Amino acid sequence: MNVLFVAAEVAPYVKTGGLADVAGALPAALRGAGHDVRVVMPRYRTLREQGVPVTGPIGASFLQVGLRSEEQRIWRAAESETPVYFLDIPAAFERAAIYGEADDARRFILFARGVMDCLQHLREVDGWQPDVVHCHDWHAALVINYLKSYYAYTFGHMATVLTIHNLAYQGQVHPDVAALAGLADTGLLENAMGPGIANSFNFLARGILFADLVNTVSPTYAREILTTEYGERLDGLLRSKGDRVVGILNGIDTTLYDPMTDRHIIAPYRAGDVTGKAACKVALQQLCGLAVDPARPVLGIVSRLVEQKGLDLLHAIMPWLLRETDAQIVVLGSGQPYLQEAFLRHGEQAGDRVAVRIGFDAALAQKIYAGSDAFLMPSRFEPCGLGQLIALRYGSVPIVRATGGLVDTVREGLDGNGFVFHRYDPKDFGDAIWRALQCYRDPASWAVVRERGMREDHSWATAARQYEGVYTWARQVIGRG
Repeated sequence: MNVLFVAAEVAPYVKTGGLADVAGALPAALRGAGHDVRVVMPRYRTLREQGVPVTGPIGASFLQVGLRSEEQRIWRAAESETPVYFLDIPAAFERAAIYGEADDARRFILFARGVMDCLQHLREVDGWQPDVVHCHDWHAALVINYLKSYYAYTFGHMATVLTIHNLAYQGQVHPDVAALAGLADTGLLENAMGPGIANSFNFLARGILFADLVNTVSPTYAREILTTEYGERLDGLLRSKGDRVVGILNGIDTTLYDPMTDRHIIAPYRAGDVTGKAACKVALQQLCGLAVDPARPVLGIVSRLVEQKGLDLLHAIMPWLLRETDAQIVVLGSGQPYLQEAFLRHGEQAGDRVAVRIGFDAALAQKIYAGSDAFLMPSRFEPCGLGQLIALRYGSVPIVRATGGLVDTVREGLDGNGFVFHRYDPKDFGDAIWRALQCYRDPASWAVVRERGMREDHSWATAARQYEGVYTWARQVIGRG
């Protein structure tokens, strides 16, 4: 099949979260399976400043949004096995920020319009057109709306798939934006979207409504978003899709995340021979200023420091952890100011037990995965989660809350690879840590749990096979239409 990926961020070019990892790795896995997959994304100022090699421009046009016309040029990545097209729209993306601008609605309307022009260019100049257009999150969702309405005569035969990486981010703006986008509201939209959604312009809701298939990044999250608790006011719209909402668990790049070849860690190791992990632990303790003691358990966290990730639970139990256990804690991340300040205080008060680094450091993250004994992810909700998958590969036993992709990948019990708690409650989280620490005190039992996780296959090849099925299904939906 010919498949066009549409995403606002794609690793390794631009990354703010897991979306970029998916948009970077999944196309390569699908191409490895024989499909012609190409990717389109914005050309942000940072790409130009970093000197990302490109060829072109291979196309140029003007995009009409409202009363203004904006220039677009199409470039192609020069050093990529997967064809990647950069939409150079200076009015939208010659900015320091990726997201969070006051005119984000107009920026991503321009992006969607630009994708339409890119599709025409690929058909007319390259003789290529997709069987499936695969859009990611709200930034790309309007592409589906355009394909199925404004451009239906030209491109309506293309199947569409929308992946929701986090339903909480919807691109919900003032209803007047409909006129700017050239997409008038209809009774169908108003009825489908429900109270509070119909009286706005909601990028993601429009993508859901018009997509042939909708998927999320884990099976459990696909079920959760159909409920009022997790549906973010779109649960009714999602339920109206019937069985055309599915969940496919994300994978990880097992070449990039490999403790045998990771250049950021001090010693290599693998399943079956974790000798090097002990050296990585000592190196992490030294780097972070913790007491060097191979017998002490080290608990790692690489996360946004926000309540969604359960960092309020960790903050609540820190006094107990320091008083009742001998565990050391290493925290890397940034987020809500009150949580940043709280963890910095913990680090100041117990410097030989708690190390806190605010910000993100890719090399330090790898050292934490390799040097920690256990990895904490007490998320309030978690569409998929990559941290626990990386931790499993690096032999850092995950301690997680049973939600979203965490419950799909981490199991406690006789066949377990980690430790799980259910209620979003500090005591339940503390109990799970206590069970993990008790297991840690029995080296033979701990080795079994750790080894089981390290041997699991969470590569993108598994996910790619499932996406092949989704694409085939989406084309069948078009056929029935």
